[in-house]
Amino acid sequence: MKPFNKLLLITGVSVLAGSAVGQTLDWASPVGTDIVDSQGNSIDSLFVIEIGAFVDGFTPDDENVSQWFANWRVFDRAVYNPTLMYFTSVASMNDDGTSASPHSTSGFSFEGLDAFLWIRRGDEPIEGNEWLLTRAVSTDPSSTWVFPDAVPGCCDNEPNLQWSVSDLDGNDIPKWGSQGGVPGSGVYTVTGTYTLQTYTFIPEPSSLGFAALSAGLLLRRRRH
Repeated sequence: MKPFNKLLLITGVSVLAGSAVGQTLDWASPVGTDIVDSQGNSIDSLFVIEIGAFVDGFTPDDENVSQWFANWRVFDRAVYNPTLMYFTSVASMNDDGTSASPHSTSGFSFEGLDAFLWIRRGDEPIEGNEWLLTRAVSTDPSSTWVFPDAVPGCCDNEPNLQWSVSDLDGNDIPKWGSQGGVPGSGVYTVTGTYTLQTYTFIPEPSSLGFAALSAGLLLRRRRH
């Protein structure tokens, strides 16, 4: 696994000290992670940062973006620190595969599912909303983001599972947005080698049609 920021690792482990937990995930980004929107502006408190999975059998792609949020299940949520430019959180998996995080989707088992990082402002794929959806995939299983199987009592004394934004590399093409200049789907105004960048959406076809119709009517009125 690629190096994990030591400050963030110590912070996550200290939260759990002295408590018996199941399979636990430390997930974070290193200090200095610049996260910007489609116009190159740093993200603000309106953005949510979540780690989670889609329901079994649903694969997010360009054709079903309108269904992503309905099929999304939250394992945990983090908050971005705009001063030090990082986020970090820690959450445990219960013996039944559900998450112990207060931000999680209740009653949903994550075991064995592909894990995604979803940074977004707005839940619907409409113009003005901003999304980044990505995950790390590697030939090294320890660096591939897949939730472990739920094995009751297996891991109380084992090291925590550690996922970092630094696990992402040039072969990990985002489903939406960009990472380190590697683009996925979406629309942007300014792009660059930002660590993470959200992209937005084109206007709805109905909106474009209405705008074109309005412009046409206005032009006809001026000619008369």
